[in-house]
Amino acid sequence: MEESVQVSWSRLMKWRTECYKRFGAVLDLPLRSPGEVIPELANPKSIVLDVGAGAHKPFRSTIERLGAAYFSMDTDPEGTFDFMSFSDVPQDTIFDLVLANQVLEHVSVDDAFNMVSQACQRMAPGGRILVTVPNAAHPVRQRDCTHITPWPANDLYSLLRSAGFEVDSMARYNKFPLTEHPLKRWIVDVVCHEFRMDWCDSIMAIGTRR
Repeated sequence: MEESVQVSWSRLMKWRTECYKRFGAVLDLPLRSPGEVIPELANPKSIVLDVGAGAHKPFRSTIERLGAAYFSMDTDPEGTFDFMSFSDVPQDTIFDLVLANQVLEHVSVDDAFNMVSQACQRMAPGGRILVTVPNAAHPVRQRDCTHITPWPANDLYSLLRSAGFEVDSMARYNKFPLTEHPLKRWIVDVVCHEFRMDWCDSIMAIGTRR
């Protein structure tokens, strides 16, 4: 049975200042999508674990096109997965890349810390993790009855640092692109800066196991 570890709130908090010094506010983050980044993180020798893969496994085809070994983990009864939890992973299986795409918002802070910490323990030295979450600064992105924990960019950074990762980069992206209409884009830009909102609907962080 997997041991549950409770995250230290003070430990989460202490990384917030570092995050701001390195990456600034959420609107300062560059625009990059997981589809752009994954080919930079995986190669034919990589062993990849997709945590919270979902029944549709959106990254499976990308990983397999790169020639990497793909494994999935989820408890969704509608899908078929290689593992349901880290306790199912053979002890001699070590991952080079772990993906956690839009999953941490569905669990508590402690469960998220547990998940990311266990991923770190099952990774090769220098292994990479790619995490995406809904952007907490987006005006409507959190309106989902299955969302439990909002993850502002600085708290996502703190989570990875607390779990044993160095955070290499952070970015934001849109699953649904903003309108191309120039006047509407200008209005969105003014409103976002005035009210500290962001119309990019997702945040991405990439870390390396220390």
